[in-house]
Amino acid sequence: MFYSFDGVENVRDLGGMTRPDGARIRENVLFRTGHLGSASDADVQRLAGWGVQLVVDMRDRREREKHPDRAIPGAENVWLPPVPDLQAVIPIKSSVPREVREVFHEFYKLLSLHPQAITAYEGFFRQLLASDGGPVLWHCTQGKDRTGVGTMLLLSALGFDRDTVVGEYMLTNQFAAGQLEAMRFARASEEELALMGEVFPVFERNARYYFDCIEMEYGSVEAYLELALGVGPDERAVLEEFYFA
Repeated sequence: MFYSFDGVENVRDLGGMTRPDGARIRENVLFRTGHLGSASDADVQRLAGWGVQLVVDMRDRREREKHPDRAIPGAENVWLPPVPDLQAVIPIKSSVPREVREVFHEFYKLLSLHPQAITAYEGFFRQLLASDGGPVLWHCTQGKDRTGVGTMLLLSALGFDRDTVVGEYMLTNQFAAGQLEAMRFARASEEELALMGEVFPVFERNARYYFDCIEMEYGSVEAYLELALGVGPDERAVLEEFYFA
């Protein structure tokens, strides 16, 4: 479910997602968003009213310093960056959409296997397991790639099938469509629109490539969760107890 905020982008609640066996994620406990640096006072009050007790920031140091998160009363802010320097791994200097597309594609391999990414997502799960099932929010800058990977891993740990996991990831494009429409309204050139058409949305090929990289290295997502991230059957059972109604 999407929510409209004054200054926070791409806000959605995983609540309501249901597995074929009927297990259903509780509403208002698992939130994925863009950064909180531009949150209005009303946004902050709303998140506090929802009882958000943990904010996981997946941005790099430069991003955090440029747009520091607004503090949410009652919430701890934990920094877990999957990459040390986003500009170094996604150098959007090319004006050629195909080259930008290739950069993002390879970014997903880094998010699957780079040691810092593994450490960050292991930490993400460690925070969730220590949260007692209270409301949690995680974000990067636009809430699409690093946040999207964290969400795909969590939904996988909760037993959702691959198509459902990728389908939730693709919902970001409802938000991205608005960004591109705003550029058209501002009379952006066709070249700019084509380039941002590779930056703003997410692509199914990248999500599936992410899983392919994991499976080539670990054999299965379940093995990756357990061996790389420390999320085995016992931890998955705890997460199910926390987040299913």
